Amino acid sequence: MNELQKVVNAVLEQQKLLLAPSTYDVRRCYLEQLSDHAEKTGFTKPCQELYDSYVSRADTPDLRFQLFHTVRLVDKEAGTRAFMPEGNLYNEPEIPSSYEAESAFQTVAFPIIDGSVDIGHLIRRAENEMEYLQLSASTGGQYMKAWRELYISLYLGGDTAFTRDRCRSFIKDANKKHQDGNLHEWKRKIRRRATCVLLEVADTGCFGWKLFRSRKVCCHEETLEQLRQQYLAFLRTQNLENNTLDLCDYAFRNMIEGLGVNTVHDLLTLKPAQIQGMLVFLSEKLNLNSRGTIFPIVRRILSYLFYAGFMPTDFSGMILTPAYQRMHLRPYITASDEAKLYKAMKEAPMRTKAMMRLALRLGLRDIDICNLRFNQIDWKKDRIVLEQEKTGVMLCLPLLEDVGNSIMDYIMNERPEAARACPYVFVRTQAPYKKLASMYMVCSRLFSQAGIKTVNRDSQGVHVCRYTLTHKLLLKKVPHQVITDTLGHISRESDKPYLSMEEQMLRECPLDFSLIGQKYWEEGESHG
Repeated sequence: MNELQKVVNAVLEQQKLLLAPSTYDVRRCYLEQLSDHAEKTGFTKPCQELYDSYVSRADTPDLRFQLFHTVRLVDKEAGTRAFMPEGNLYNEPEIPSSYEAESAFQTVAFPIIDGSVDIGHLIRRAENEMEYLQLSASTGGQYMKAWRELYISLYLGGDTAFTRDRCRSFIKDANKKHQDGNLHEWKRKIRRRATCVLLEVADTGCFGWKLFRSRKVCCHEETLEQLRQQYLAFLRTQNLENNTLDLCDYAFRNMIEGLGVNTVHDLLTLKPAQIQGMLVFLSEKLNLNSRGTIFPIVRRILSYLFYAGFMPTDFSGMILTPAYQRMHLRPYITASDEAKLYKAMKEAPMRTKAMMRLALRLGLRDIDICNLRFNQIDWKKDRIVLEQEKTGVMLCLPLLEDVGNSIMDYIMNERPEAARACPYVFVRTQAPYKKLASMYMVCSRLFSQAGIKTVNRDSQGVHVCRYTLTHKLLLKKVPHQVITDTLGHISRESDKPYLSMEEQMLRECPLDFSLIGQKYWEEGESHG
């Protein structure tokens, strides 16, 4: 009796105790078929090749189910850890229960020492820590799926003990699969985020929702990545804001790509032609405003690389900031485009309708709309009273009927019930239900859907709505002081850019052409 037959007999003994006689007879038939198939094909023990050959015989869904189930029973008994044709295990390992995890952590201190706990216990701990976020069933399922994939990868490696290096390797593997085109971007992101949650729980024992910053790699070559990390470490000593660090990192990665170097040693033989090629690369990738921001950063990077000894010459002098004339006229949308915008809003979510009406009808800034709290809306007196985030000055605006109705529709019919404790009116559509950091995407998406093209320059931010309101008020000859009060400005100097939109007044400013060429002095007169 060979090894396969021993496994089949063991499975039959187990199934006989679990199944009704008729069902057992069917199961025995398929197991005997597997044994016969193995004998014909020369297999004497359970293995992946035998399973693949056996299930390939299925030509109907019912037969496929029976053959797969037969292989699953044999695989489990033999411990062969075989894969289905789709790539999943026939028998995925079970993650320990929450009770088992709770028992395991009674004697564990944080941060966890590598190898001291099973990663399945840590997964259950992370799952419990994330309950306060009130994630939807689908979102929670995606996290658990990513954790299960991590658990399976360690299981196939023969050890499910938690180590930080194994978690980081899982993230690198997901990045590599994405780069090779074998993994969707959203799957890469959820795997990375789920693993980062585990790492935080392992370090602290708890989890607080946050954005995990991606550690982007500028190229696959190790020495260039080490140089990038060295440059970022240098920037951190200067106490720069995270946004500034991200911008410098972006400039560094794109500069390296534009130079076309493969290793750090290639920087030592850099030629001016490569610098010029890099400038062309960046110019094609960036608009004029962005070039004015990125080019000075690239200049500083080149100086850093020269003084750090990575370049033979200081090429920073070749980088000139693009010269351009700033557009002082503020963008706005025409009356016809505004009508198209309101038409597009009819099909938009209630949150979008309410926020956009606050911007279009009251001219509120992006940050003031996102920070709008319930106690700032006086429903009895039909007004909104708030302290402007930008200036700190109090602003009182009328709660117009359509604006108030839109806000109430959102609160009553769309705002998540789980966000009832949040003091801010507008919150994220997904857990955690925090206030929005910006409504730029809300506005720009609606502009794109409506096919809106702004006057003066291409812009899709919330400030376009503020400029549009100002333009309408100017056309109706509303006194400037009323416009100043409506916009919440604290100085008339703040009004100057807006007053450039008063087209009729600007037309009256230029000199009359009829005066050109006329002479107002007599010959021989002295004007010294």
